[in-house]
Amino acid sequence: MTTPLNLVFRCLRSTSEVLVAHGLESACYSSDEGASLETMLYRYKHAQHLFLGAFSGQTLVGYIMATQASEPLVTHKSMSTHDPQGTTVCIHSVCVSPQWQRQGVASMLLKKYTEIIKNCKDITRLAMLSRMDLVLLYQRNGYQCLGPSNVTHGSEKWYDCILDI
Repeated sequence: MTTPLNLVFRCLRSTSEVLVAHGLESACYSSDEGASLETMLYRYKHAQHLFLGAFSGQTLVGYIMATQASEPLVTHKSMSTHDPQGTTVCIHSVCVSPQWQRQGVASMLLKKYTEIIKNCKDITRLAMLSRMDLVLLYQRNGYQCLGPSNVTHGSEKWYDCILDI
């Protein structure tokens, strides 16, 4: 899919692209929030079909990374495991390069991701944790904020957001 910004959306295809994604993760999240390279490689190995990138030419400018879980919300367990039989897709990162932020890339990624997930058999929900300053972005893209999450991750307060499919 090509967009007005000439972006192409596709799943990441190699561990070298995951390395680039990890660089974006480090730029977008504080050290106590961002996923480690080891965690990102695990998610890529076990759930490559849930690792969508936004590319400008050959350059990765943003991505969404997720795993599947049996629980209806993101949990500590779902952040470190992948259950291929799970009916919930737990989004762990919506990350856009700082140079590409505030241009609609995150919304385009979310829209494309939702289209892809709607075509997946047996998936009933998208779930994520959001900081309060990003809840409105996710609500504009169809997510419902359920309120504060029970998950503690880093120093920020997190909010459960869901989109039922």
